[in-house]
Amino acid sequence: MTDKENKEYLNAIADEFDNRGLTIGDFLKATSTRNLSFLQPAEHAFKNFAQIFDQLIAGEYSKKTKGKLLEELISTLFKDGYPSVFEVRRNCKTSSNEIDLQLNWTPAAERVNFLPAGDKWGETFLCECKNYADKAGVTYVGKFYSLMCYTKTTLGIFISWNGVTGESSSWKDSVGLIKKLALGDNKYIIVLTKDDLAKIRNRKTNIFNLIREKYLALKNDIDYMKFIEKNGKHEIGLDKRW
Repeated sequence: MTDKENKEYLNAIADEFDNRGLTIGDFLKATSTRNLSFLQPAEHAFKNFAQIFDQLIAGEYSKKTKGKLLEELISTLFKDGYPSVFEVRRNCKTSSNEIDLQLNWTPAAERVNFLPAGDKWGETFLCECKNYADKAGVTYVGKFYSLMCYTKTTLGIFISWNGVTGESSSWKDSVGLIKKLALGDNKYIIVLTKDDLAKIRNRKTNIFNLIREKYLALKNDIDYMKFIEKNGKHEIGLDKRW
């Protein structure tokens, strides 16, 4: 199809959305299990993302260089991959800390109500990048939580190349702390690992599906715990989180 034909087709779809009172967010929610092509990053950004990812997989770098490459990888994914959706600020400084990436919705994304009602992304969210040889422990998760509190954000993307400590079913270590913070403080920390990023690299999924799936999994865990607590069978104290 020509550019003119594509434009006419897309305008027809936009009219149908408008007639039915639908939003882009409604569409994303209904198709969340599909890896749709238009949710893939822009092609030039995907090539850069793939190149940096392959560098991280194959290369031997210093701790500092690995950290910078991971930040560049994630910035490329959000900023260059979806320029009409995200505004990205890197290395934002607070009075005592530095935020790796702060992401805001673009005015265009806000106008079309990009996310369905009820999602916890908020007007802005944070990304923290950790490329360590080991899994990230509770100290790093706790510091990221403190940044989220300072910036009054609800959602945080914690990108740890080798994951975080703890078993998926556990309420201990970093995994447990993340659940407790969601349960007690409504702070949702989504962990992405090199395996998750590999799925994007191999076009098996996209960043929107990844985050939504992990958010729903976290929410299901804490909803179950709320049910248990309501029936008086278990109690978890946030004051013991780390």
